[in-house]
Amino acid sequence: MSGTPIVRPATIRVKREEWVKSFACRDAGVICKARLTGETEEEVLAKAVEHAREKHGVDLTQSSTLANYAKGLIRDDTEARAS
Repeated sequence: MSGTPIVRPATIRVKREEWVKSFACRDAGVICKARLTGETEEEVLAKAVEHAREKHGVDLTQSSTLANYAKGLIRDDTEARAS
């Protein structure tokens, strides 16, 4: 097999997208333009709990059903920048 070129598979580089998490009040059926973002689901949920308490008078920590509902509305978002 001398003289046979060695063929190596091409290396494909995939650009890693910066995924952030986001939560929008309107997705929960609330008339509110707030959109909260963070690097992790836990960070966004903490911001959502604080926002709900301060702006809407709702304590998400008192109801596991509401907290789980809010957590389920957190989405991956490539357009948002963590804030």
